[in-house]
Amino acid sequence: MQTGLNHLHTNFAHLLVLMAFISMILAVLGAAKKPGLAKMMHVAHRYGVLALGRVIYVAGLGLAMVGGYSFTSSWILAGLLLWGAVEVAGKRLITPELEGASEGGAESVKLMAGAAIQLLVILTVYGLMQMKP
Repeated sequence: MQTGLNHLHTNFAHLLVLMAFISMILAVLGAAKKPGLAKMMHVAHRYGVLALGRVIYVAGLGLAMVGGYSFTSSWILAGLLLWGAVEVAGKRLITPELEGASEGGAESVKLMAGAAIQLLVILTVYGLMQMKP
């Protein structure tokens, strides 16, 4: 069971980094002002970043329990707390901007800032999980 959870957690983490990078690319390409790109980014963000990240955290917590890791380990606590920044950036910065773009709203820098925050935080958590300091 531990091996399966480890593979699930690790391989989905690789996919999460890719999806966060794709979201950042779509934001740079102008998803804030192009409805077609906004729809693509909305799907990539909702399912590729947020939903996938939540599955990874459930698998990671299961892996920590099965593997005998303490939840008070600094790298596990940091990963859990940093995921909050991804959720907040998604709810406050990305989702409202994507909804506004699909309705023809004005462009702002919030979408790109939110995508950048998510990418940096996800890369930080990914690095922590790889190093297990």
